[in-house]
Amino acid sequence: MLSFVKTKTMILNRWFLFVFSVFITINSAQAQQIILEGRVTHAQTQEPIPHTEVFISGTTIGCISDSLGNFSLKAPFFPCVLVADHVAFDAHIKTLKESSKLHIQLHPSNYNISGVNVSGKNKRKRNLRFFYSHFIRQYRDKIEVLNDSNLVFNRDEMQFLASSKNALLIENNYLGYRIKLVLQEFSVKMYDGPEGQQIPLKSLDGGEVMKLKGYFYYEPLDKEQPHKADYFNHNRRITYHGSYRHFLKSIYDNNPGAEGYKIKVYPETEAAAFYELENNELSTPAKEFAIQAQKLEVFYRFDDDLFPIPEEFLTDRYYFSQKKSVIYPSRQSFTIRPNGTSPNVNFIIDGYMDMKNFANSLPEDYTPPQN
Repeated sequence: MLSFVKTKTMILNRWFLFVFSVFITINSAQAQQIILEGRVTHAQTQEPIPHTEVFISGTTIGCISDSLGNFSLKAPFFPCVLVADHVAFDAHIKTLKESSKLHIQLHPSNYNISGVNVSGKNKRKRNLRFFYSHFIRQYRDKIEVLNDSNLVFNRDEMQFLASSKNALLIENNYLGYRIKLVLQEFSVKMYDGPEGQQIPLKSLDGGEVMKLKGYFYYEPLDKEQPHKADYFNHNRRITYHGSYRHFLKSIYDNNPGAEGYKIKVYPETEAAAFYELENNELSTPAKEFAIQAQKLEVFYRFDDDLFPIPEEFLTDRYYFSQKKSVIYPSRQSFTIRPNGTSPNVNFIIDGYMDMKNFANSLPEDYTPPQN
């Protein structure tokens, strides 16, 4: 499940997955590929259910159940979230901490989109416009929700809510993924500050807070559109470089300067921004960190191709660009995995590293190219 909170000028990431799975602890199996096998059946009749899409949330790893309901796939890490989705049944979502033989029982869906009470077409159009303006803020011409008729809205003076019983199908022709999103809730509220009171949506002051809970599955479009492979790879790479995931990986590797980052700590009396903590519940690949500062300013320095400029090369260059982000830490520690993803990032980000598009994230098993 993804829980993602965003303000108009600030972003609060609470990753109970990224991208896009629920995590509780990190197991040493993260570095392995474990086969997951199982069978999908009807919860009432026990008959096998073929053509069920089974996937690891937040990744490109998935398969289709065969005529006997059987499936097999590789888990890239544990814990992970396994999702089984079929158009005629409610989605089945299960957190796995270890490999086991799985028996997934699906319950028939009694959801009927035609039965949703919508006061009129104009109201729905307004809700769709509001949804898109918040859900997809960038590359709107390259990203399409193919079945937005499945969206159901609930809006009042204080909040906007969107949900979908059936999975949303998103065609992303910028990063080159066909995305299936099991959307539980997308909400927009207004607050008079990061820790302030909720205020009406139409308020002129304050910031919008957006929260998304859902499970994502990515299917690369490279094979279907091989002529666009270079275009997709380029866009994926520039989306990664300068992102908060790239930044967190540099913290994990203890080389932010080499990855183009400069960090200013406030108050300046603090000796360091990130402190690594001991956590015996974590396996070796993951690390626990805390931020001992009131505020961090993070500058990402890059060349014309958005590749990071290592700190030691700056004096040899006459020109470089930089973008600024501001991090407002919480008092809670958080985990960083070797690839820069985190299950529980809990600080506020304002600026370049914030996420501007809920439908334009990279899958967790994406590996950036070497410089």
